[in-house]
Amino acid sequence: MRGDGRIAARSVCLGILVFVCGWTLMMLEMLGARILAPCFGSDVYVWGSVIGVFLLALSVGYYAGGQLSARSPHATTLVVLIVCCAIWLGALPLVHRPFSDWMFDWWVAGHGGEDKWGSLMSAVALFLVPSVLLGTVSPFAIRLAATDVGSVGEKAGSLYAVSTIGSFLGCMMTSFYLIMWMGINRIIEVHAAVLLLTALAFGGAWSVLSRPKTPAQSEPRR
Repeated sequence: MRGDGRIAARSVCLGILVFVCGWTLMMLEMLGARILAPCFGSDVYVWGSVIGVFLLALSVGYYAGGQLSARSPHATTLVVLIVCCAIWLGALPLVHRPFSDWMFDWWVAGHGGEDKWGSLMSAVALFLVPSVLLGTVSPFAIRLAATDVGSVGEKAGSLYAVSTIGSFLGCMMTSFYLIMWMGINRIIEVHAAVLLLTALAFGGAWSVLSRPKTPAQSEPRR
């Protein structure tokens, strides 16, 4: 594959990756309040807790992703981050209800604390880590996509656009259809599996596309 073809193929791989991560992030955010509702209700402070935690997590993730991409600008590092997120999501259906019950019993029933602070602490414990990990993806992807300084702005705009489209579709599909078709736990399990497979497929494809050219590939045809 020629150099331009490899660059285009890597751009497609990065686009698919940020799309899936954007979709997954918004799926989790839309389900966050539903996960907390059985213990803490569905008042505005529950939604505020979920949205606030996701915003904080994205801020941390953007910064961490930029720092990591400068220190270890390798696709393998990005794959490891996404795989860790997929593992966390895979475990979430097993722990979110027991943890929320424990938080309610400990904070509200045991210490007389307000529900809103219990919902915030639960949101931090359950959603902060996967959201931070997903937040690292876009700045890391920009680092991998940029072939020179002059292309950074173009690549950043394209990848953030694709990621945001993924978030929009994840929001719409989760709220309009997936919640009706599947339970909360099944939705999370499916997305954890898709995220894991996407990360592994990306890692394999990137490894192939980043191999040095052989002499036969480099020699122009006569």
